[in-house]
Amino acid sequence: VDHLHNTPSFSLQTIEILVLDEADRILDEHFMDQMNEIIRLCPVSRQTLLFSATMTDEVEELARLSLNQPVRIFVDSNRDTADNLHQEFIRIRPTKENEREAIITALCSRSFKEHCLIFLPTKRLAHRIRIIFGLLGIKAAELHGS
Repeated sequence: VDHLHNTPSFSLQTIEILVLDEADRILDEHFMDQMNEIIRLCPVSRQTLLFSATMTDEVEELARLSLNQPVRIFVDSNRDTADNLHQEFIRIRPTKENEREAIITALCSRSFKEHCLIFLPTKRLAHRIRIIFGLLGIKAAELHGS
């Protein structure tokens, strides 16, 4: 955005198609203000393609601001789950964040012994948890983008 404001020869006015890919991840990184500014600097007549793995309130807001008569295509409903799937959500308090590894290890060794899927914020932490589980004899695998 700084480049857009500080380089007079650079403009978004000729943009015909604006692609906002992984909008949920962009917004997770707190770039809503920057996205709004980029959208504002593009011509109103542009076509906008917005892709997101999840439709959070923030993504809905971005869609409202950037899309005109949007067409929504969903791969599947966010509400559908397998009949035999048992889901639980456990949030680690911000004050206990430094104990995350111990909490996850305790939960998986005591409460979730059969099967468990854990979502972690970084590849590094996923790798670290897999190593800790291996040392404790808990079968584990890591799955991420690399």
